[in-house]
Amino acid sequence: MTDSENKITISPGDLTDEDTRNIIRLANIVYFRGQAYEHATWMGVTAAKCPTDMWAYQEIIYELEPDLIVETGTLRGGSTLFFAHMLDLIGNGKILSIDIEADDERPQHNRIEYFTGSSIAPDTLDHVASSCESADSVMVILDSDHKAPYKYQEMQAYREFVTPGNYMIAEDSCFDFYPAWPEFGPGPAAAIKRFMESTTDFEQVRHHEKHLLTFAPIA
Repeated sequence: MTDSENKITISPGDLTDEDTRNIIRLANIVYFRGQAYEHATWMGVTAAKCPTDMWAYQEIIYELEPDLIVETGTLRGGSTLFFAHMLDLIGNGKILSIDIEADDERPQHNRIEYFTGSSIAPDTLDHVASSCESADSVMVILDSDHKAPYKYQEMQAYREFVTPGNYMIAEDSCFDFYPAWPEFGPGPAAAIKRFMESTTDFEQVRHHEKHLLTFAPIA
């Protein structure tokens, strides 16, 4: 058998929209269930993010030059450090990262502020509101508890901090959108759907999904 006999040629007309959607869905499920993301690092720090999502984040940060990024769910701090380095590159902005647990090994950077507490606790929201006072451009990334009721409550609490034209991103909607984690039950995708049905102040933007592999698909 020659090399040419091993090749598979697909012309643009061979794939239907449904074929493409199924390929994307299966690719995301395989990547997520393979848990490769759990071993992803940024500058040696565990980031636990889909790499194509991080690429999309740098596009957004370059485009909007946020004064403040509010992140809920710090974990090891790899994504927090990534955001700080992106802000370094554009020469603007700070990141406020919130988690219920304080970890002394989290990366330190002059653009990072860590806050310990529940993302929806009154004192946490007061601190976020205070941090937003001096920021003209605020982006919010919600990556803490992913159960649908909590995520919906979190989205309702943080909506007021997002400045016009910016983003509120509810991470890991792949849990129940593809679903990549069906046994998890209702999660971010269900919360996003409910949130969008309750507001006209936000619109869903899909063009950052152009890399096809994403943990934050539009629900």
